[in-house]
Amino acid sequence: MTRFIALFILSYIVYYLIKNKLRRYTAKTKRQPSWGEKPETVQIRLKEIAYVVYSANGDGDTCDLCAALDGRHFLPGHPMLNSIRPPHPACNGHKGCRCTLTYVTRDEEGSKEIVAYLGKRGGVCDKQAIKGVLAHGQR
Repeated sequence: MTRFIALFILSYIVYYLIKNKLRRYTAKTKRQPSWGEKPETVQIRLKEIAYVVYSANGDGDTCDLCAALDGRHFLPGHPMLNSIRPPHPACNGHKGCRCTLTYVTRDEEGSKEIVAYLGKRGGVCDKQAIKGVLAHGQR
C-alpha cells in the first residue's frame, strides 16, 4: 500500500512539473497586449467602422438634448463622440438616458458616400443631410 501511495505522489509531482513547464512556455510564446496598448483585433475592427449614428429613444421621456442629437452621424474619431457617449449626465429625461450609438461598417450600402460627405462637413451632420446625400448623390 505504501508503494502505491509513493508512486501516486511521485506521478503527481511529475505531472505538476510538466504542466507548469508547458504553461510558462505558452505564456512566453503568446504576446499579450500591455495595459496601454490596444489588441490588434480592436484596432482592425475600428478601421472597419465607417461612421457612428446617435439614436435617441424618441418617446415622451426623451429630453431636448437627446432629441437634438437623434440621427446625427459622426466619423469614428470625432472628438464630440466622447462627450456625448450615452448614457451622458447632461440628459434630464425622467427615465435617464436611454440613447444608443449605432456603429455602421464600411461594407454597408451607401457608407462610402456618407463617409465622404462627413469628411467634407467636419465629421458630423444631421440625418436630413444624409438622406439628401443618399437620395441625390453628393452635393
